[in-house]
Amino acid sequence: MRQILIILTISTTLFASVDWFGYYEGEFDFGKLPGKSMCFGYNKLRLDMDSSPSDNIRISADIIYKQFNGQTELNFMDFIDQKYWTVIPTQTGWDTLSYIPYELSDTLFIDNMFLEFHHKLFDLTLGKQQIAPGVGYAWNPTDIFNLKDIMDPTYENTGISAVKLSIPLGYRTTLSGILQPENSWDETVQYYQLKTGFGHYDLSVLYSRSQYRQSKLLWSSIQLRDLYGFNLEGELFGLGIRSEMAVHRLDYENDNLQYEYIVGADYTFANSLFIMAEYYHSDLGSPVNKTVFDDYLVYFAGEGKSLNQNYLFALAMYPLGDLLDVSIFGIANLDDKSAVVIPQLIYRIYQDVELTFMGSLFIGEDTDEFGYQEFGGRVRLRAYF
Repeated sequence: MRQILIILTISTTLFASVDWFGYYEGEFDFGKLPGKSMCFGYNKLRLDMDSSPSDNIRISADIIYKQFNGQTELNFMDFIDQKYWTVIPTQTGWDTLSYIPYELSDTLFIDNMFLEFHHKLFDLTLGKQQIAPGVGYAWNPTDIFNLKDIMDPTYENTGISAVKLSIPLGYRTTLSGILQPENSWDETVQYYQLKTGFGHYDLSVLYSRSQYRQSKLLWSSIQLRDLYGFNLEGELFGLGIRSEMAVHRLDYENDNLQYEYIVGADYTFANSLFIMAEYYHSDLGSPVNKTVFDDYLVYFAGEGKSLNQNYLFALAMYPLGDLLDVSIFGIANLDDKSAVVIPQLIYRIYQDVELTFMGSLFIGEDTDEFGYQEFGGRVRLRAYF
């Protein structure tokens, strides 16, 4: 990896004009679980390079180094109630599984590295790039490339290695195709979207074919997935509205369709108070009375957008002058009636330096999704250059 970074740096500096920018970020997290607390954090440096050797070509790359501190060896089982612990076969018989390690390791990697080629008939992007379909804030049913952290839904995503072709078809209308190469054509992700606009609204319809993977404790499943979806966002009488739906057909020609969708709205008052709410439903989540250990494993592994099926996200944000924003948001699991409430304060110390304080209070029974943890906190400092 270091050789790749050296080659990338030398190659980029050969261009006549290279823009360098990025940021440093430091974070400290505290979490309280039943009978246990943990502290961990990281230091992160992101270096961005951008060059345009001609009017039609842009080359860009980001390098990230992330160094963890505090508790770096976590136990997956510490985050779920013992009701969900499972029994597994061992050399001496059967035993209760109580430890699955998860290590936070220092990393050095290329986050994005792509070439954009602009032509009057199309735009082509090659390489590791940002791909973020969907219009939802906390959840994106039509996004098969990324998985948001609902505790921090606006945090940046890692780039996706893909080929993207966009063809303008007229006023506010674009046809896009994305291929994410894998070992074979059957495994390669295909994603096609037609986007258009009318009045105060933007509408897109899409189709995708990919593999849907779920890694269970003792086995895993891979199903061919056809996804049909749409995104709609716009404004109605000053109210921002959005909707996003994905219809999953697992295993080709299977008529057992799985639905996933969000509906949301937001409004900004004259005094700059901003409020938003978003409802999310997913047939792919587990019914609350059938949740087992494997469902938590799939969820924590990032292979599912939710543990259960019905959720509500709500946010209120208010600026206190030019330097300070205060907000509070919450996520509620409507199936098991648990929730987490998160107050947040963002203070811009200087023009390019911001300090964030975040708390989290978990509500519910120990066997609920948001009830097992008790409370937590986060401090984050970010300085741009």
